Amino acid sequence: MIEITYEEVKEFLLETEFSYQPGQIEISFPILKRIHRRLQQGNSFNAIKIISGRIVDGHHRYICHQLLDLIPETITGGANSSQVKVTWKEINLTRVDYDDAHTRRLFAERYDK
Repeated sequence: MIEITYEEVKEFLLETEFSYQPGQIEISFPILKRIHRRLQQGNSFNAIKIISGRIVDGHHRYICHQLLDLIPETITGGANSSQVKVTWKEINLTRVDYDDAHTRRLFAERYDK
């Protein structure tokens, strides 16, 4: 299993041409690590929601699919009309984990083998 590093993801965001643009300004590296590992274990996730070429739900899932050269399922949807207009090069990759202990436990019960 390949484990990603913070530096690798930071460089990937700066150098990769993505099909869809982000709709938020910050991404959590700890969440990326968990999703990346779970995708390698064969787990699947909900579709990425897109409006007008921007992601409204699924930024972390989208990045992990791209890192693994997988094609994510996408759908048009979501009600987030206040999206910021940024590029992946402008994204702040943070080491802060957005998920609290309860949420991490729920995802672990659902996805971890």
